[in-house]
Amino acid sequence: MSTATDRRQPHLALRAMSRRKLLRLGVLSVAASPLLPRGGRAAAQTGGAQPAPTKTPTGELKNPAEFKSPRVKASGPTTISFWQYVGFHVDVQKFIAEEYKKRHDPNLSLEITAYPGLNEQRVGVKSALAAQSSTPDIIAIEPGAYAVDVSTSGSVLDFTKVFAEDPEYKRGLWPNALELLTINGAVVSVPAVTNTVIVYYNRGLFQQHGLEVPTTLEDLKKVGAALNAKGIMPIAYPAGQDRNFPIFPYYTYLGGIKADKLMREADLGLKRWTSPELVAGAEFVEMMAKSGLYAKGPLGIKEPDAIQIFATGKSAMFWGGQWMRRSIRAALPPSFDLGIFPFPAVVAGGPRPVLSSVGITLTVNARSKYPDLAFEMIKALTGAWGKIEYTRNLGLSPNGPISADAIAYQMQSLKDPLYPEFLKLQPTGTTRVIFTPAVEEAMTQGMQALITTQKTPKAVMESVEAASQKVGTRRFRTG
Repeated sequence: MSTATDRRQPHLALRAMSRRKLLRLGVLSVAASPLLPRGGRAAAQTGGAQPAPTKTPTGELKNPAEFKSPRVKASGPTTISFWQYVGFHVDVQKFIAEEYKKRHDPNLSLEITAYPGLNEQRVGVKSALAAQSSTPDIIAIEPGAYAVDVSTSGSVLDFTKVFAEDPEYKRGLWPNALELLTINGAVVSVPAVTNTVIVYYNRGLFQQHGLEVPTTLEDLKKVGAALNAKGIMPIAYPAGQDRNFPIFPYYTYLGGIKADKLMREADLGLKRWTSPELVAGAEFVEMMAKSGLYAKGPLGIKEPDAIQIFATGKSAMFWGGQWMRRSIRAALPPSFDLGIFPFPAVVAGGPRPVLSSVGITLTVNARSKYPDLAFEMIKALTGAWGKIEYTRNLGLSPNGPISADAIAYQMQSLKDPLYPEFLKLQPTGTTRVIFTPAVEEAMTQGMQALITTQKTPKAVMESVEAASQKVGTRRFRTG
């Protein structure tokens, strides 16, 4: 159990060490971490190992999973609404919904509204829920603070009944992914996919300038200096995409020193955000911003901008998510040789941190007029047959285990050698989720201030800790 003393005092072995020294040496998170409040484990990874695809087929393959019939069908022509924030998912969502309509429920249609981004969608959903609207029926949310917001306000329905009626469906989802979406003992939403954040790179540019893939932070700085000397921007980093991107470097550092569980404890009010390791994470964000590694003005760069910078050879690397793979491929000239690598180790001998999460997840509006139909549509999109089609179309990692035959079926249309590489990296990842809404907001603002060098790391983390203390004892439990 956590005590007041636990929260106020750093580990004795760290007491005499400065934050600068911690940043340089990369100490591990505090040992003997207490349990989360009334809750489960702070799992670092999201996803799991997948089998190798079967041998290259000679004929056209088919989806090997069964597309199961729903338990409930519409009694007459019915349209359910779905609000999400990832436009490039729309085509595959429509495809699965149309197949569901054709095979199982001819009366049911899905109307999809794709907002320009997560920030805009959250505003729209918040307004609809505040007005007690029955629209949308299905809501795309992110794990962490967004899930806590809609769950603790009673705005969405959980999956307890769905899982009880269909335990096989639940078994098809990664347990560690569901942990990220479990609030107060109930699964609030289910993942459509899992994904990773890695570094894409231009193999041709690296070879042209005699550069090797960096495996340490010092290597990355040397590569950055060599590229800058040639007039090439090292990394396109779309920090302006949404509220999550500015925090990615922070998550990366903590994963690299294995302090992500300490971050979870601070998020839940059990440890201070001013702990040495957590301040060292902010110092890393500041260092990266001042290092000359980023394309100029990262907070003004969104994903489409970063893709163009990278695809045209203006930058040699692109720090972004697996979800961008398809969009990046579409923008590249035919001769472009695309590679990926995990972010370099941030401390000597440390792991190469890969951020992993579940990305878009689906839940049902508590005021929906058609909750049972909405749940059935979610099962169609995320169940055994749907997950294979979903990830085959987008090249993202599945939300649960699939067979070797299924991967072979996906590879036949993807024809992308990077897809198996992403599948290998998925279970190695470190978390990138903050649950407490006020803390998430303070972190977003703080990291933006560090990227623009408007605040010091110490001041930022003091502000985050103040936001955490203002919340007080958390009224939710996770996992």
